[in-house]
Amino acid sequence: MGLGENLRKAIEKIRNSSVLDKETVKAAVKELQRALISGDVDVKLVLEISKKIEDAAFQDLPKGINRREHVIKTTYDLLAEKLGGEGNAPEKPERILLVGLFGSGKTTTAAKLAKYYSTRGLKVGLIGADAFRPAAYEQLMQLASKVKIDFYGDKKEKNAARIVEAGMKEFKGKDLVIVDSAGRSALDSELKKEVVAIGGTLKPDNTWLVLGADIGQLAKKQAKAFHDSIGVNGVILTRMDGSAKGGGALVACSETDSPVIFIGTGEKPADLEAFDAQRFLSRIMGYGDLQGLLEKVKEIEAEELNAEAFMEGKFNLKIFYNQLKAARKMGPLDKVMDMAGLGQQVPKEMMELGEGKLDGFKVIMESMTAKEKEEPELLNKNRIQRIAKGSGKKEADVRELLKQYKVMEKMAKKMAKIDLEKMQKKGGMDLEKLMKGFGRKKKMRIR
Repeated sequence: MGLGENLRKAIEKIRNSSVLDKETVKAAVKELQRALISGDVDVKLVLEISKKIEDAAFQDLPKGINRREHVIKTTYDLLAEKLGGEGNAPEKPERILLVGLFGSGKTTTAAKLAKYYSTRGLKVGLIGADAFRPAAYEQLMQLASKVKIDFYGDKKEKNAARIVEAGMKEFKGKDLVIVDSAGRSALDSELKKEVVAIGGTLKPDNTWLVLGADIGQLAKKQAKAFHDSIGVNGVILTRMDGSAKGGGALVACSETDSPVIFIGTGEKPADLEAFDAQRFLSRIMGYGDLQGLLEKVKEIEAEELNAEAFMEGKFNLKIFYNQLKAARKMGPLDKVMDMAGLGQQVPKEMMELGEGKLDGFKVIMESMTAKEKEEPELLNKNRIQRIAKGSGKKEADVRELLKQYKVMEKMAKKMAKIDLEKMQKKGGMDLEKLMKGFGRKKKMRIR
């Protein structure tokens, strides 16, 4: 069971309790302690959070909320604060220097970061300043080509600062320049000297340390060492998709002067998110991150993808078709559904649809008429036979597509019950509305 599921279990104990007394709160706090410790959060900090929750549980209530809501909100706010608080990602950085040790995923992150900012309208250039690792030049060049970002490097030059100097001249007209520096197995004097020299040439407004989330509490030691040595002002945590120690790494970084700026959630170029503790908590606990989902949809370069129509419950095969065309850019379906708070609502077979199956669905729908896509109820036996023959697929494949479409249609209707406009005005998730919209039996409000 992951960190999010364990945290959710603790919150549910409070939410589902018929009587909220000291014993109930203590039992819920014990669940919370187990969740955080299993997520590799420092024991001392876990006890500190526990005490604050117990102390706050039976204080005078703020106006307008009941005791149960107060305890849940206090718990949620404390967790969000310790995990790093509100997002810190700059909207228009000019020069970013990435530093880190071997194996952290720094080079891949450089390309992801370039894609992230290019989709937000910035002209980005990538400089490969890792003259130490033999394959670094080719790796970053290939990644830059994949995300369609201009790249500069020099395989013959062994002085990293000179590579950066030449790259800055090359990218004089760019809005943002990102530099991937060399790594080592440890932060030694040689690495410090090289990074300081690069910094003197680049003059970065942001120097970010890239760390693997699987190092857990050790993140604190590394973040502090880099911060004290070369002035790191932020951290990017990679491998947050599969690390049981993600909670420990997040807390460890937040306790230094190096807040988490981005998290890497997968291997694809789009699998990088600006970190916000409240949204992160909402998603891993199964309550969804609809705002994040909407932002992700905006990045997709499919003009016909109508996210607003989906959120309003207006759904047909034409919209479904355009979603499938964009599916690879959005990432795996299970991640998209988790962001929408629907991970536990969608049948397992739908979540496990592979790219091959999605491609097959696209071929089938390309054999449909525009009217059939807009009015799926027209698809009778004769039309299904015609579509199967035209697409080179079996009738069973067409019927499977229609079955999966019905699943997504139901999801669209549930999404329509959420007041997104109200949610955005409040600057956060209206989880009571979300829970109610997805058929939860009891109410819960976290804001």
